[in-house]
Amino acid sequence: MIVYVRFNSSHGFPVELEEGASIAVLKEKVGMLQGVQPEQLRVIFAGRELLSDGTLQGYDLPEQSTVHVVLPPPGSGRCSDLALQHRLGRGVDSLTRLDLTSSRLPTTSTGLAVILETDDEQRAREEPEHTGPRPHSSFYVYCKSVCQAIQPGKLRVRCRACKQGTLTLSRGPSCWDDVLLPERIHGVCQSEGCLGGVAEFYLKCAAHPTSDDDTSVALDLIMPNVRDVPCIACTDIMSPVLVSQCPDRHVICLDCFHMYCVTRLNERQFIHHPDVGYSLPCAAGCPDSLITELHHFRALGDEQYERYQQYAAEECLLQMGGVLCPDDPMSAQQRFGMRGETCIRASTRHVKRCHHKTIYMTLSN
Repeated sequence: MIVYVRFNSSHGFPVELEEGASIAVLKEKVGMLQGVQPEQLRVIFAGRELLSDGTLQGYDLPEQSTVHVVLPPPGSGRCSDLALQHRLGRGVDSLTRLDLTSSRLPTTSTGLAVILETDDEQRAREEPEHTGPRPHSSFYVYCKSVCQAIQPGKLRVRCRACKQGTLTLSRGPSCWDDVLLPERIHGVCQSEGCLGGVAEFYLKCAAHPTSDDDTSVALDLIMPNVRDVPCIACTDIMSPVLVSQCPDRHVICLDCFHMYCVTRLNERQFIHHPDVGYSLPCAAGCPDSLITELHHFRALGDEQYERYQQYAAEECLLQMGGVLCPDDPMSAQQRFGMRGETCIRASTRHVKRCHHKTIYMTLSN
């Protein structure tokens, strides 16, 4: 397999290794190429130092992964920090196997919305029911650059100061807020000359190799259905599913979510919220359940999503007191910011809006 190595945050270069190779072998190859002693090198991947006796497979390094290899400067004043981080890093859970679904679910529930329970005994008791392989990660993203679809994602972390993946974490994320909100988790950046200590998490599409700057938006309400919960709409058991953030955490499969969104879009029943934007609540109509990350509506597909954006822009304009040109067949493209402006193309003056319909009169000249 090929692993890309960034030595002291330089440009990456490929290193060919056996899939079962140890981290010690990787250090030997990098040390030979860079003319340094392998035992002095530190290998960092996804916020964690990889120990020499571990293997590439054991650390879940996929094909064409990028790892950072650093050579701490001799006599560095941060030796005590590095030693502390080395001890802390041993207890950091791997980001490649992190599961944050429980943070989007209630701690206690008797309804269908329970997908994952946090109680270890309950999980162990029901483990034999699952005959297939468990997913390594619970993350989903919208991949805009290549797939243009909702895909499994992989979580990565970098130093907020230098933007390099050389930060080793003091602890791993325990909930989605740790990932989405800034300055929740700290660590030690091992890039030479960088004193940064704040973790910045981001997600990448797991369906194809990605460059350093090829990031994707996290869809935190979409998760694998590891407990085989039926969809609230079709009652089929599907995976992945979208879990609404209503009190009952209703579950809907992505096909039904797509149909729900298209139906509401056709009826122009999306809700314009001043803080959230153009959104929908739980499919069961639960209060206070608007989807706040609007990229979830990428499930509409490109054509319908363009219509969603058009309607969202129109609704925003109407909420601000603007009007749309009723004579233009492409009226969504002919907008006016204030009442009383003149549409040159249609030779009409828009005077007011009443119940989302424009009242206008033809100009005499």
